[in-house]
Amino acid sequence: MTTPVKRGTSNTNDRGSSYSRRSRRQWLIDTWGDGERVACYRYVRCGAILTFETLTIDRIVPGCDGGTYARTNIRPACAPCNSSTGGATRRAGRSK
Repeated sequence: MTTPVKRGTSNTNDRGSSYSRRSRRQWLIDTWGDGERVACYRYVRCGAILTFETLTIDRIVPGCDGGTYARTNIRPACAPCNSSTGGATRRAGRSK
């Protein structure tokens, strides 16, 4: 007997549900900011003050290296800073 092949994709991903993503964003604003606004972790360089709508979540240990969205591994970032650091650890001479 052959095992059935799973086709398609599931409705889950490593970021979690929309509820967990919203609560993670609010946690960053409450913990790193004043409850309404938070500075980008690279504030000295970019000067961005973020709100709930403009906040993106940056993982300290990137996903390609096994990093998760645990609260000990996330920090607030503006979209330009978050996308500019994407994959930087891989480009820095690391081989996989």
